Amino acid sequence: MRAAVIGYNIFAVGGTTQSNLNLLTTLNQHYTSTVYFNYLPFNATDIHQLKKRHHGLAKTQFALIKDLFEQESQSVGPYDVIWITREDLFPLSTIFRHANPQALIIGEVHTPLALLDDNLPGLNDLSCVRVATPSIKDEFEERYNFKRIYVQMVGLDHLKWGKIDDQLSPNFVVQSRFFEKQKDIMYSLRLINDLKQHGKTAFHLYIQGMGADEFDYRSYIDGNHLRSMVSINRPLPQHYTYLSTSKFETLGYSIAETVAQGHQVLAYLGDDDVIYENFKDVPMVHWIEKHSLAEDAEKMIAISQHAVTTDEFEQSQAALKAMAADYYSKFVERTQQFENLEFNLQPWTDKDKLQIQQTIENKLGPLNPGLPRRLYYRMIKAPIFKKIFGLRFFQRVKKKVK
Repeated sequence: MRAAVIGYNIFAVGGTTQSNLNLLTTLNQHYTSTVYFNYLPFNATDIHQLKKRHHGLAKTQFALIKDLFEQESQSVGPYDVIWITREDLFPLSTIFRHANPQALIIGEVHTPLALLDDNLPGLNDLSCVRVATPSIKDEFEERYNFKRIYVQMVGLDHLKWGKIDDQLSPNFVVQSRFFEKQKDIMYSLRLINDLKQHGKTAFHLYIQGMGADEFDYRSYIDGNHLRSMVSINRPLPQHYTYLSTSKFETLGYSIAETVAQGHQVLAYLGDDDVIYENFKDVPMVHWIEKHSLAEDAEKMIAISQHAVTTDEFEQSQAALKAMAADYYSKFVERTQQFENLEFNLQPWTDKDKLQIQQTIENKLGPLNPGLPRRLYYRMIKAPIFKKIFGLRFFQRVKKKVK
């Protein structure tokens, strides 16, 4: 059997990337071959380095999504199962459906629904959609009038199990993409500022991540004289509590990874309560509600004085292992009802294919980037250029080469 996975950029860091790595590793244990289609350009060195870090990808082949639009392309099939792991790429389901009429084509919802467009082209040619929780399923079904949905968390096979961190500590850690619209890292800075204003200056916040909003975080730190209490992209201490103030997550990989390593977590429930839905049965995850900055700051103080117990650690690890167990068998069981569906395929023309390409490019940029954009992609992979030019420079360049 052959499987294909379609995504935006597996060579970048992020939750969807980790999900795709876990998915491919699992598929390679059950399928004779797997192909991964990447939207952004890559080279042989990128593939070599990725496979060196992730041995489970040894037999995965890599292709570019732009190859799907070539005349008489051999990339479109045959496949038995196809995963499309970014909502903006759902229109590709029509291309794959015409080439693979009986294939199981799955659209994965990784973006929080609050950040999704009201219109999702390509849904009709999907066999089904995977969502992370029952509440997301209900909202997705109502919002898009689409009923072929199953619930399954992303894979957690990459979790590394550590030892219990049972030491009291005033340290807090945030590890996140610097995307303020979703991650709300500024709220963690406001919490630290509130502690400072009340004389609680022994606390320290370590923030690790990448993104253009780093400029705003540094401006807030300097404007409120927080340099002695906040560090960005510095080495982490041995003992700490993980802090998550994200507005939305479909899972919350960083929370699961932190608990697996033995650290307790103080997390916001999520604007849609999905984060709470995912981790409510994990004793090492404690909660803030963002109703009151002062109340949440008090919870930071309280958790810094709480030592993780062996019982909490064992129950939390057991809960995570239960979440991670039997991923492939759960997938097979929950998608059986969507196999061998009949689709009313309309006559297919090159004009239709061009329309799909334009729809996707309007969201994600050109499939065949020019030289300036290719240079931009290479530069953002090199940390030295970020240090020399700064993050705001790359944001301005990105807008010009798009």
